[in-house]
Amino acid sequence: MSPVHRASDETLAAFAAGRLDEGFALVVAAHVELDGQSRRRLSGFQAIQGAMLDAAEPVAMTARPLDSAEPQSLPEAVIAPRPAEAGLPRALSPYALGPWRPIGIRIAMRRVDVPGSESRVFMLRAGPGIALPHHKHTGLEWTTILSGAYEHEYGRYAAGDFDEADAEHEHTPRVDPVDGCTCLVAMTGNVLFQGWLGRLLQPLVRL
Repeated sequence: MSPVHRASDETLAAFAAGRLDEGFALVVAAHVELDGQSRRRLSGFQAIQGAMLDAAEPVAMTARPLDSAEPQSLPEAVIAPRPAEAGLPRALSPYALGPWRPIGIRIAMRRVDVPGSESRVFMLRAGPGIALPHHKHTGLEWTTILSGAYEHEYGRYAAGDFDEADAEHEHTPRVDPVDGCTCLVAMTGNVLFQGWLGRLLQPLVRL
């Protein structure tokens, strides 16, 4: 796996500090789970965050009398997640997954419900040899490849790789001719297909 196909130091540092939108954080979590080197790098950033907390001045917390405390429900983070589906990263287990729905010939999408996320999160599955239309984005698109592979102008991306694109990127993804590809995506903005074929497809595709 090439270093350019891993999350950047900036992205991992923001993830360690809890500064990412939850949808983007989920895609990074899946990547870290699948890639040992990014997992080790993340541990380094977490150690730095911990040292910064240890060095910070303590702040007194305002206590509430126990007899006046209102009953509280368990926060969502405490509720045990459902078992992960076979073959999927454990990071997906707390989230509801929709059914697979076709969005093209041998292309299907599955929504991932991430409450409160500013990004749209979904899984995308494409059959072997599929070539997607040339396109660009008006926002961010972060992708972790779960299985199979694809390639475009910036290289080949296989299982565990992380693809971070923004409005400056234009690409024409081509799916592995043998294994196909399944990936986890979080994106903001819109996909803008280019060329005459892309303009014909634009009204039909809603990611």
